[in-house]
Amino acid sequence: MTLETLLEKSKKYIQKKIKYIPDFGIILLGYQFNELIEEIKNPIDISYEEIPDLKEKKIYVKFIFGKIEEKKVVFFIPLYSFYEENGNNHFPILLFKKMRVNKLILINISGSVNPNYKIGDIMLVKDHINFFPESYEMKKILENNRFFGITETYDQKMLEIAENIAMNHNIIIQKGVYVAFPYPNYKTTAEYAMIRSIGGDSVGMNIVPYVITAKWMNLRVFSISIMVGLGEEQEHNKKGSYNWMTSFFQETANSIPILILMVKEFIKYYDNFSIIFLVIFSKIFFI
Repeated sequence: MTLETLLEKSKKYIQKKIKYIPDFGIILLGYQFNELIEEIKNPIDISYEEIPDLKEKKIYVKFIFGKIEEKKVVFFIPLYSFYEENGNNHFPILLFKKMRVNKLILINISGSVNPNYKIGDIMLVKDHINFFPESYEMKKILENNRFFGITETYDQKMLEIAENIAMNHNIIIQKGVYVAFPYPNYKTTAEYAMIRSIGGDSVGMNIVPYVITAKWMNLRVFSISIMVGLGEEQEHNKKGSYNWMTSFFQETANSIPILILMVKEFIKYYDNFSIIFLVIFSKIFFI
């Protein structure tokens, strides 16, 4: 079965259950963000086990359809990361496009390498640097158009909306460059210095393959990330400890509701960009 046939069959199966076109596709990369799923009204879960042929093709995914702030959304919950054996997750992005979803939000946690960032800071991804090797699946997807444009990958309108939402709620945010590595391993001191020297502000492993596929499909892309600190990690790295990650996730817990607020406001006001400016204008001049 060709990829195109599989996509078409999957789309038709989903459309039997979902009678609308989602306004946003949202990829949650971390169980820490499950609170956002609780905001979905009238959720409909569709697992790979239901969709014909996906299990046979080892495409392990879960979709949740519903509404947030009266906007139609579809969440994609990856069950594996890209570096894992069953981590071929390009398929859902292709399916989003097949279903005529044209706006993508990615949410994750990444490690800060910028000394001016604090643990728990929220970073809007303005660009990325990719150290992922090209996968066999990616080569097959891109074989008909390998030289597509990748500049302004992260949509400027989306960034402006998020910045204005943050201003409206007095939320301190960062805008930075995300550096993608393929595996969840410790880095050397020299590697962290290298990441900073090439312009990186944070490091992670899970958004860029999705983003490249989305850009190839002409989706509008927005990515938001919560920072964990990596300066202290070096001390734990020397001991080969993994406990630092648990403590960092605990310290970022207060940032989760703030990020969820921003995402909800983003979804709510995306098509009414001028309203945000009016609210900010009134706060500046009339309060």
